[in-house]
Amino acid sequence: MKIYQFGDSPCCMKVRMALFEKGLEWEEVFIESWKFDHFQPDYLKLNPLGIVPTLVDKEKVLTQSNVIVEYLEDAYSSPSLRPEDAYSIATMRKWMFIEQDYLFRDIVTMSFNTMMKLRVEGFGLEQLKEWSRRHPDQEKAQDYLRRIAAPSDPEADESAQKSFRRFMLMLEQDLAMHQFDWICGKQFTLADICLAGIMDRIIYLDREELLMDLPRVQQWLDTLKQRDSYINGQHKFSSRMWGPKKPVSEYRDLIK
Repeated sequence: MKIYQFGDSPCCMKVRMALFEKGLEWEEVFIESWKFDHFQPDYLKLNPLGIVPTLVDKEKVLTQSNVIVEYLEDAYSSPSLRPEDAYSIATMRKWMFIEQDYLFRDIVTMSFNTMMKLRVEGFGLEQLKEWSRRHPDQEKAQDYLRRIAAPSDPEADESAQKSFRRFMLMLEQDLAMHQFDWICGKQFTLADICLAGIMDRIIYLDREELLMDLPRVQQWLDTLKQRDSYINGQHKFSSRMWGPKKPVSEYRDLIK
């Protein structure tokens, strides 16, 4: 089994966590996103969308992180990461949907201002322009270059924070409905896995104030961070992109 991944992707972290929970063995193939390696012809043959992660299980190729973790649950059912009753399954899928359609979008916006723009400082705009020639859609490549070189957008960042906070309030309410550790109750499920990568990024961005005054969310996160799959599924610091916890001035040579 192989997982093609970026070194610092929340979507890749959730797949690694699911693999750890299932006790499966796999090989990691690291893709350098800043060089647009995910648009190289060999990778596009596997994943025509040019996104990560991609999981190859024997001859089967899986894309889209939530699809991959559901596949792993169906193909390798023990230990189970899906609740038994219909309502809990619906709750799990609700949070998987919220993560993919809302929370991921919010952290991408927050990450762009505090991580992506550091690529100009770290690599230089001319080098980024050179790498961007690999992008098959040059209109999108030019838009990326314009945005990465432009001043930060505090309004977009504030909007993303408000949206994220709104969903954390919803999570607080759901967790308060029971006294168990996990989102769907006493069982650790794909819902917890899918939100784990989001929380890892929030911590890396130093945005933990977005979780203030949410005691059940804090308790859930504290328990999550102690789980073996979270610890082992986290990104290696050496492969993380620059950000608040990894300034370019101190860690320039660690991004290769």
